[in-house]
Amino acid sequence: MTLSQLAPSRSTGLAMLVALITTSFVTVVVNIQMYSARWKFAGFYPEKAAERPSTISESIADPRIGEPFANWHLLCAPLLFVGVACLILSTWREARASGQATLKITTVTWILVLLQAMASVGLVILSQYRFPDFRDQHMAGSYLFFFSQAFVVVAGEILSRAYAGLGAEGQVAGRIWSPRFAGWRRRFVWVPILLGVTYLCLFLGKGYAPEALRYEVYWAYVSTELFLLSSFLFYMMSYAPDMWRVWKLSRVGYSPLEAS
Repeated sequence: MTLSQLAPSRSTGLAMLVALITTSFVTVVVNIQMYSARWKFAGFYPEKAAERPSTISESIADPRIGEPFANWHLLCAPLLFVGVACLILSTWREARASGQATLKITTVTWILVLLQAMASVGLVILSQYRFPDFRDQHMAGSYLFFFSQAFVVVAGEILSRAYAGLGAEGQVAGRIWSPRFAGWRRRFVWVPILLGVTYLCLFLGKGYAPEALRYEVYWAYVSTELFLLSSFLFYMMSYAPDMWRVWKLSRVGYSPLEAS
């Protein structure tokens, strides 16, 4: 296999650079906004915080917290979609050009892009419509974002394994994701899965906790909410080594074997 067959195109490299910049920016900003919302609410309302920890939804009900939260998320939501779309579609385009885009890969690719669009819309809705005046709209946006982003992770893992299953490292023309990084993601994906199961159990069971443990159970619930949302973003950042590698390869024209 020649170097020209293995090296991604310059446009693919540029798409990966855009994906790396946008997803990194969104991961940093959204995490800062989520955690700082909780901290600010506790600072503004220490008595309420001592009685019961606040969820993100409750924290951003205060306009002093919610307005900047909404503004940042109005920026981050479309950037997240752009980043994920650049990552997924440029990878699929390279595979298709080399005849490696199977029906499974093509189907999951477009499902993932649709799911990310839905998640980004949900992120806009939940940040722009907040408690107490827009409770129904906020909850609809929260559920849309939460479930869509969760399935983005599932679809991303299916896609990662499908590409890895095409063949050994350096032996598949048009495959620009490394099977080595796919192996790492295969282990890391259990973090959002386990957090998701834990969060669901706490969500359903928090009202049944003994009175003596009610605060601790609710604290675990609201903390798991933060960790779970962070894990969704960190899973997308697990593609960062591939993004960086593809961008470099597109510029210098090395094969994956030479770059490793």
